[in-house]
Amino acid sequence: MPYATRADLEFRYGTEEVALRESVLPAGALDRILQSVDAEIDAYLAGRYAIPLSPAPENVVNFAAAIARYRLLGEAASDHARTEYEDARAFLRDVQAGRARLDAAATVSGASPSEAVVATGRRRVFGGGLL
Repeated sequence: MPYATRADLEFRYGTEEVALRESVLPAGALDRILQSVDAEIDAYLAGRYAIPLSPAPENVVNFAAAIARYRLLGEAASDHARTEYEDARAFLRDVQAGRARLDAAATVSGASPSEAVVATGRRRVFGGGLL
């Protein structure tokens, strides 16, 4: 199931906006956009969370809708649509880097930043330096 659906876009941005923009695009364009948004989100989250997220946290649905809207609008995107898009991608980059997290999603074992492995060399007993 996609993170954002046509119904999510219509609820957030209006049926008229979605239908108007979709009318100038090739058939199936919205479905392809939604699929590419899912793939992008999964790429950001793959190392930290079990993907696909099911159920998806509400903020992921919001971010997916913002990214999909921006792509749907293309060159007709407003500054507000661009800001929502950039904010969504920034948050996803923060999740990927471990600076933010998704509370309702199942993490991948060993993905916690607190479980980092640190390797150190040991000193030689004779002759100094590291092994």
